[in-house]
Amino acid sequence: MPYLARSLISQKKIRGGTKFELKIFLKPRPSSLFSISAFPKLVYPLPFLVLKYSQLYYLKFVLLAFLMLSTGLHAQDSSELDEDPYLDPAAANLVLQPTTRAEAKQAYMFGISYGLNPIILLAPAVSIGMYWDPLVLGLEISDSESLGIWEKERRTNLGEARLSGETQFIKWFYSDNFYLLAARESRSIKLWSRTYNRTSGKALFDMFVETTVASLGAGYLRFGDIGFFSIDIVRYNLVKNHTVKIVEYYETWSELSGNRDALDQNIKDRSNKWIKTINAPTGFVITFGVFF
Repeated sequence: MPYLARSLISQKKIRGGTKFELKIFLKPRPSSLFSISAFPKLVYPLPFLVLKYSQLYYLKFVLLAFLMLSTGLHAQDSSELDEDPYLDPAAANLVLQPTTRAEAKQAYMFGISYGLNPIILLAPAVSIGMYWDPLVLGLEISDSESLGIWEKERRTNLGEARLSGETQFIKWFYSDNFYLLAARESRSIKLWSRTYNRTSGKALFDMFVETTVASLGAGYLRFGDIGFFSIDIVRYNLVKNHTVKIVEYYETWSELSGNRDALDQNIKDRSNKWIKTINAPTGFVITFGVFF
């Protein structure tokens, strides 16, 4: 009997305590809305969440790696499919990257040259050469009487004159299209009916200026299907040898002035001017032509 009474008493205490706690929980409390205890507690423990998000991260990493691998394989397959089965790779490579400058190791070259040269400037040169890989041996010939241009301007500024030249050259290819140049040039300017008329005297004479120039330079040459294009970028003069010849028809300086010093000085000044002009360096001589 005492054990039974004790158990009943304990049950009444538990039930009464439960009702009391329920009343307290159901009692309205405005301040509880802003308290920390008002927020619900986590349903899952923290270790379970860490495990869950780590699995999601690894899944994303695996998907990204799979996409990158499939993209690389697809690019490789597409590049293989883009190749033309009817195209000869060896022939295409030969066209895009030729092993030689021209199809033949030897060829004859014919062209017209024009550029910054005291003779060629008024008389374009005819260029004849022979290509023998890796060398080009050639000759340039110019004459204002045969191939002269600017005829009116030449007569207005120079009077009765003739400009001619001859150049022997050798070109050595040190690269695919670039070459070194060694040349020997013979230049000639003939000036007729030069006068020096003053109150102290008069004179009429001809002046012939000739020079020989040795030069070194560099340039660029490219062959096409049947033609070629070259440009001598610069020809730097090293050795110069010139002569001046004067042919007098008459002079009255000796009779009227008693001496011809003024006439001689005028001839000397003119000679130096023409020597300086005819010995000018050559640059940017462009040649167009054909080869066979």
